[in-house]
Amino acid sequence: MREKMSKRLLVIDDDESVIRVVRKALGPLGYEIETRSNIRAGIKIADKYKLMLLDLMLPGSNGIDALKELKVFNPDTLVIVVTARGRRESAIDAMKEGAYDYLEKPLDSEELKIAADKAFRDIAIREELLKLRQSKEESMPFHNGGQMIGKSRGILKVFKEIGRVAPKDVTVLISGESGTGKELVARTIHKNSRRKVGAFVAVNHASIPRELLEAELFGWEKGAFSGAVERTEGKIQDAHGGTLFLDEISEFDADFQSKLLRVLQEREYSPLGSSNVIKADVRIIGATNKDLKECVRCGLFREDLYHGFSAVEMKLPPLRERKEDTLPLARYFLKEAIKAFGLPPKDFSKDAERSLSGYDWPGNVRELENCVKRAAILSRGRLIERRELFANDYNACSIKEFLEVKLDGLLKKMTRIENSDLYETIIAEVDKALLGIALKETGGNQVKAAKALGINRNTLIKKMKEYKLI
Repeated sequence: MREKMSKRLLVIDDDESVIRVVRKALGPLGYEIETRSNIRAGIKIADKYKLMLLDLMLPGSNGIDALKELKVFNPDTLVIVVTARGRRESAIDAMKEGAYDYLEKPLDSEELKIAADKAFRDIAIREELLKLRQSKEESMPFHNGGQMIGKSRGILKVFKEIGRVAPKDVTVLISGESGTGKELVARTIHKNSRRKVGAFVAVNHASIPRELLEAELFGWEKGAFSGAVERTEGKIQDAHGGTLFLDEISEFDADFQSKLLRVLQEREYSPLGSSNVIKADVRIIGATNKDLKECVRCGLFREDLYHGFSAVEMKLPPLRERKEDTLPLARYFLKEAIKAFGLPPKDFSKDAERSLSGYDWPGNVRELENCVKRAAILSRGRLIERRELFANDYNACSIKEFLEVKLDGLLKKMTRIENSDLYETIIAEVDKALLGIALKETGGNQVKAAKALGINRNTLIKKMKEYKLI
């Protein structure tokens, strides 16, 4: 059952006759009504209200500018504007700037009741959709919409930038090395914007063949190309009312860049095989792991498209520059892995923690997440050790640690078999592998291989014959 919503209304108007009509019409219906006579006083308390009645003709202020300011700082608040009869142009301008509805003076009580009731119904539906979307995301283990975690100066700067840019419906460019969390930042911007009820649609250029990218984004009409057996909507339409995230925009070819520029500048596009123009009601967030300025200089990226994206640019620091965030991130990923895979409680050993903090993580947060997830699944004890985190990294663990992890499962199986010649079998396999690697690395040069292994050439040849390597 849907919870009964508290109907609180803020009226910003200096006309006492308007305020009387509002109180008389909505007061008996259970509305809590608060009034302010000027825009400054109204903005101070606007965040407490989901519905607002705003007079466009307040003395000392421009009604449209006041509306813009309210929508920037309170994007979720619905605003019904009030305008003098015959000033319909002002009402139209207000609707373009995000007003929910408009009413003309003198206010009609029944018209006011209908408008306010419809607004609160839409607010209730919007909040229910948001709860459903959030519960769906939370039920998906390791979904891309996880939490942003950190306390370093670099990531706190990112948090502040998100707070400033999220409410403003502008195009954003997110730059940073692969694995730094560009999509997660984009999702966080979306969740804190007025478009959060709409869909967040991510388009990863790397996962879509170049020749299909345009069709994937814009959609197509039946018969537009071979295999187009029915009309299909593209990702832009999927993101209608929400946010479209375009990853690795530096990889887009010149022809596609020109079509994307039209979407950015005109907010319109045409599906493949169609002359119809469709309005794109989406916020676009782009991401790149390259220097777009350098791409422009080299002629690989359009300068006008770069300027379209770079009005607001956020740069994400690599994990090696925010080392104090490594352990909190690792603990978060471990907690998520335990929950997602139904694992018993686990923690990191002190040695593992030191190694996590000391490693540079060239693959950034993504590498850390995958490393912790793998170790959580494969570790057998309550404590995750250093060797279990870095078993596949020759530089991060000793030969002894590497061999212990690799041989552990095999040895346990073989000890159950009688007369398995365990020692001889393992030593022979390791010996054979060492010889093979040394010969491969030296291009088959026996003198160099013997020197690298620390044995004489005759011993090497004898072993090569024994293991049938020659």
